[in-house]
Amino acid sequence: MSRSRRTFLQGAAAASAGAIALGSSTFANATPVPPPAKWDRTVDVVVAGGGAGGLLTAAVLAQNGVSVILLEKEPTTGGSSAICGGQIAFADTDMQKAKGINDSPELLTKDLLEVGQHLNDAALVKAYADNQLATYEWLKKVGAKFTQIISAGGSSVPRMHVVDPGQHLRLLRETALKAGATIMDRTPAERLVYNQAAKKIEGVMARDRSRRPIAIKANRAVVLATGGYSRDKKLLALFTPPMKNTSAISGLGSNGDGVLMGWAAGAGLADVAYVKATFGFKPGALSIAKDFAYLFYKGAMIVNQEGKRFVNESISYKLIGDAAATQTGGYGYQIYDEPIRQIGLKEPLGSSNPSELEKSNSIVKADSIAELATKIGMPDVLQHTVNEYNANAAKGIDPLFGRTTLTSNYGKPTEIKAAPFYAFKSVPVIVGTYAGLTINPLAQATDVYGDVIPALYAIGEVTGGFHGGAYMSGSAFGKTQVFGLIAANSILHKA
Repeated sequence: MSRSRRTFLQGAAAASAGAIALGSSTFANATPVPPPAKWDRTVDVVVAGGGAGGLLTAAVLAQNGVSVILLEKEPTTGGSSAICGGQIAFADTDMQKAKGINDSPELLTKDLLEVGQHLNDAALVKAYADNQLATYEWLKKVGAKFTQIISAGGSSVPRMHVVDPGQHLRLLRETALKAGATIMDRTPAERLVYNQAAKKIEGVMARDRSRRPIAIKANRAVVLATGGYSRDKKLLALFTPPMKNTSAISGLGSNGDGVLMGWAAGAGLADVAYVKATFGFKPGALSIAKDFAYLFYKGAMIVNQEGKRFVNESISYKLIGDAAATQTGGYGYQIYDEPIRQIGLKEPLGSSNPSELEKSNSIVKADSIAELATKIGMPDVLQHTVNEYNANAAKGIDPLFGRTTLTSNYGKPTEIKAAPFYAFKSVPVIVGTYAGLTINPLAQATDVYGDVIPALYAIGEVTGGFHGGAYMSGSAFGKTQVFGLIAANSILHKA
């Protein structure tokens, strides 16, 4: 079945079910409305959502003389971008070249498609690969600070360019404001305005800080950058029932309002069946930076409560999350030694660094594997599991699950044999839905037939199609900014 045909069926089926499952009132609140008798504000472009992607889009447009209003429903901009790990997947950058890292847009494309299990829209992946270097250069030009490059899940080479999320978002906000964009916080967009005569999206209905309705006309375009729906249990239950009771760490505004507005305007839906939770969080996690570590990409093995491996540790941490959810208690343990710990400590929080987890007593330490098993209430079989793993790692093989690299095609597994030893009880948590409205490579929203919805664009987590069956680290924070640049350039060139 073709991608377009699969997307159509998925979107049509979801739309049919959604009218029932969500209830008429919820869905009606997102339904496009006709133009008002009088507009309260008029600009060239309205951007709904103030995460990294929305801010970048507004900044680029304003720098090019386009009048922009950015609407943010929360008290401050940032959204889920503010609590992400700060990793952006770029390829063939000057930073990589300086470190002797051979990367290319072609290798990036290959990795994204393989991690996505070739269920992603190849045209969107190509658009990312073709525009990511220009995004990197634009960010550098306005003052972005990339502190280091690290390896992470799904990449064949180190390509995660790390920024401090808070600093990065302040830079994007200041750049947008300096260029002349208007940012209105505590002002949620609620409905799209559709002009039947002109057959295009013409603006938005929103509510200001006093909760009064305001109508904002967009002469050129509306850009939806509203994030995902990980905090909306109804949408999770509708699209991906296994995820409906999974805990989430995401921006407070991640309730799917942009997905509903675009859907009601006729946009298709993609990848909603592939929403997954990320493995590597401590139970009861509240933060990505402090409560998460993927030491398995640095050499740790993963076992269940019975002390047995159950997954290839080099695959996407979302696929590992699927596997962990089926184990006793729905969790696994990352088992590692001191050399692996030292590698992790050199990396930023929100990746493989366990320092904050150690401070919260989330990691168990022991002088031997036998003692470690006793401390975490695991049977003696853990020693056999470690011995078997070490023997195979020394040979460069893994008869059980085929692990021959640390992640994707990068790095080699090592033996876990240098005391002290550590166990980190880890659970899957939703950090983003990475599914939603269909778009084309120009970031234009498309309907269930693949036709463009005039004057409507969508970027970032509100969109589907890019990730496919799983997720490569750094591609979500990257996607929202790369497609933010794509959307801005499309509008500037009247796409």
